Amino acid sequence: MLGHELRNPLAPLASGTQILRKVAGNNPAIMPLCDLFERQIRNLRRLIDDLLDASRITQGKIRFEHEPLDFSQVVQGAVEICRPLIEANRHALTVQVPAEPLPMIGDVTRLVQMLGNLLNNAAKYMPEGGQISLHVVKHQQQIEIRVRDAGIGIAPDLLPKIFDMFVQADQSVRRVQGGLGIGLTLVRSIVLEHGGTIEARSAGPGLGSEFIVRLPQKKA
Repeated sequence: MLGHELRNPLAPLASGTQILRKVAGNNPAIMPLCDLFERQIRNLRRLIDDLLDASRITQGKIRFEHEPLDFSQVVQGAVEICRPLIEANRHALTVQVPAEPLPMIGDVTRLVQMLGNLLNNAAKYMPEGGQISLHVVKHQQQIEIRVRDAGIGIAPDLLPKIFDMFVQADQSVRRVQGGLGIGLTLVRSIVLEHGGTIEARSAGPGLGSEFIVRLPQKKA
């Protein structure tokens, strides 16, 4: 209910911003404000969507489409979604994916959301100009995905509960970046729905983190 109520004002805000942009033309005093408004509206939409998805998934109200796919499609889609944030923060992203197809059964939209959340977290919670690596390999009948960053890291006492809803590793950073602490809950839910596992690793605060996802290559 809260998520839907929060979403309602976004449409008029977005429309008003578009009208302001047209009226302003190339006014240098107004255009930066329009850019700011649009960025914040996108952030609000993402946060509300995450809130709604978290509620639906935990209540079993989301239907997953389990269809044949190539996991390389998931990598491509997630990278495309996260590329603007990565470039805005001047991070370097390294992607390693096998040349051969990675067939599996799953919901491509939700898998893109899962991997996109991991990449977004890496980009958001790291000083400008950091390094992110996405490494995908095949182990027997599993696809292993590793997302590693050189960001704020995770304290040892938080590692066991980092996937719990509303857990926030660093309050000040999350406030600045607009995180609610539900992205990793969504990630875990999507991974579990596909019969996979996920774990988080970190040597401690300021020492980066690594998320390892393993998904089974189920046959159709």
